[in-house]
Amino acid sequence: MTSTNSFSNRVIKSFLYSGAGNAVSKVINLLGLFIVLKIIAPSAFGIASIVLAIFAIIQAITEMGLGVAIVQAKEVSKRELDSLFWLSMIITILLYLFIYLLAPLAASFYREPLVTDLVRANGLIIIFFTFYFVPRNLLKKDLFFKELAIIDNASLLFSSVIMIALAYFGFGAWAIIGAEIANRFAQLLLTQIYKPFFPRFQFNWKEIKDKVYFGLYATGSRLLYNLYSNADYLIVGRLFGTEAVGIYTFAYRVVTDTVKTLTSNLNEVAYPTFSRLQNQIKRLQLYFFTIARGSMKLNSIILVLIGLFIDDILVILNFSEWIEAVPLIRLLAISAILRTVSPLIPQLLNAVGQAKLNFFYSLSNAIIMPVAFLIGAQFGLIGVGWAWVIGYPLVVLLLFYFGAKSLEVSIFKFIGKTFSGFWFIPLITGLGFSVQYALNFFFDASLILITIVGILLTLMIALVIVYRNEKNTIALLRGKIKQLPTENDQ
Repeated sequence: MTSTNSFSNRVIKSFLYSGAGNAVSKVINLLGLFIVLKIIAPSAFGIASIVLAIFAIIQAITEMGLGVAIVQAKEVSKRELDSLFWLSMIITILLYLFIYLLAPLAASFYREPLVTDLVRANGLIIIFFTFYFVPRNLLKKDLFFKELAIIDNASLLFSSVIMIALAYFGFGAWAIIGAEIANRFAQLLLTQIYKPFFPRFQFNWKEIKDKVYFGLYATGSRLLYNLYSNADYLIVGRLFGTEAVGIYTFAYRVVTDTVKTLTSNLNEVAYPTFSRLQNQIKRLQLYFFTIARGSMKLNSIILVLIGLFIDDILVILNFSEWIEAVPLIRLLAISAILRTVSPLIPQLLNAVGQAKLNFFYSLSNAIIMPVAFLIGAQFGLIGVGWAWVIGYPLVVLLLFYFGAKSLEVSIFKFIGKTFSGFWFIPLITGLGFSVQYALNFFFDASLILITIVGILLTLMIALVIVYRNEKNTIALLRGKIKQLPTENDQ
């Protein structure tokens, strides 16, 4: 077997393991979350969401981008890994002390005393993360996604049980936070079982400084990304209260968690894949545009199904207290179309050693998107949804420019090839509408039966269309394409 075929086979196996793992984990997560949302009030969910949003921003500093540097590096020694661990440990201890002292300020800002204890307790996750970020990134670097899938799903199953139990016994917001802590602790134990890492007491700054400098750009990018992508939670929580942020979080997670099922899979595998192809520009172009097209088509199916059937699903599940989220869900589903491909570009930029470009992009987002949320919030929760629909496409243009530059193509060619699967979205939307209308018109059946049949029928037809139109993609990932396309085909 040639090295090209061997690499392609490793990539597709990674996609399959990571994809299956993510799919299972999201099902576990959604089932657990839906059970909990039947028990706790929207206000309790809102309080927990505010705490998680705060930590999504803070957590970017924990690793200092060192995990990204481990995956990107062609080689990394044991002494370098030990040095990176101790650097992360020092940062983590200082960060936790900072969090502990400032937690009351967050509680005062949101006028919720419980936030103090929740923030201090949830701070444990950054300490846990320090003890497993090195072995986890080594597994990722070597494309061991089967092991990562087992770790993630076992941890999530454990945390889901904890979350349901805490909710059942009346712990409210603590159920969500307790599950987060349990998840990270389980990941720590399982990662150390699969890839034991015990750092020695050694530290050499000279050997790791290049990786740290590379990681600083990645850290800045992630910090700014987490800032703007969680600014809506924080703004909604401050302006409209915890119940409103609970409704908004529900809408956002229905869309975003679903999209992340596939995009996180693609991102996990794409980064080490792109890193290995960083000096082979033609192959890199081929893999990037192929993955982007496939991501858009697969995620669009889910987004269309959510947009068409979400109100029926909530009625069937007797989630009447969450019906207010339906218009937001549909708006966020529209904006999420861009997010089916845009997360791949930061992976590309990191892989080719251009982490600083991600930083500039994230900086622009951190400035523009919070302003868009503040403006949108003047029109209520629905205005925040429109901020995503209108604001995000404007800022993402800069990311496309950087992506085109990295792949050495014009921005017009980059956008054209990245969105070459866009035709599929109106097609599948029209198909879904037709199926839904036909079932309601011709059959006098229960809502639950019509909804299930409508979803399954639309999904089946869509997957057949994807399969028939993506034979080259499948061939590429299986290593059957041995010759790169010509420039005209590109």
